[in-house]
Amino acid sequence: MTIKKTIAIASAKGGVGKSTVCSFLASTLSKESKVGILDADIYGPNQDILFDINDKNIEVDKKNADRPYLPKKVDNILVNSLGFLLDKNAAIWRGPMLSSAINQIYEKTNWGELDYLLIDMPPGTGDAYLTVCQKIVPDFVILVSTISKLSIADLRRSEHVFASLNTKVLGIILNNIHQSDDFQSFNLKTENTVLDRVEYDKKFIDSIYPFDDLKLDSLFLNTIQTIKEHE
Repeated sequence: MTIKKTIAIASAKGGVGKSTVCSFLASTLSKESKVGILDADIYGPNQDILFDINDKNIEVDKKNADRPYLPKKVDNILVNSLGFLLDKNAAIWRGPMLSSAINQIYEKTNWGELDYLLIDMPPGTGDAYLTVCQKIVPDFVILVSTISKLSIADLRRSEHVFASLNTKVLGIILNNIHQSDDFQSFNLKTENTVLDRVEYDKKFIDSIYPFDDLKLDSLFLNTIQTIKEHE
């Protein structure tokens, strides 16, 4: 098993479109690469919805004791989710239990040969960040935020936490879910690069893979280019 690049997709603030952005990036990258998604967002594991996966049961290969979990395959994308593994009470778990579950599903999944593994992180800056950064050790992280004051305040917290954990922030994707008029001209004062500014499109609502009508290549042009520059 080989994973060439592991990328965490994170936002301290919930509801900024992180999971949707993660699925869009995976879809775009999968046109030329083998991609996996680890849905570690225990509070709202939604990648199964975005990729229209109806079978919510985790598949197990009993012949493979080291990595028995088999991810769901959607074209050129492999998806495994905490939502497949855990019961409905998991959303109220304490931090150490959540961290253990994230590490388990990562370590026990047979990802095969991947060019990219994207980790859809849970919101917040708690134990899950520590687990991913110290045990999975992503090559870099992409942060997702809106331009609201609350989102930016939480974005600062994410930047600080990842810096303290020596995890490189590749850049920030700004998502205009609030349809702000000054979105394109907004000056985000940050040492990190703003990779792309994604304007709101009503087609995003209830959109599921393969996202054919969304023109994702142009939406994430700089993000994809920057990722490939770090191969």
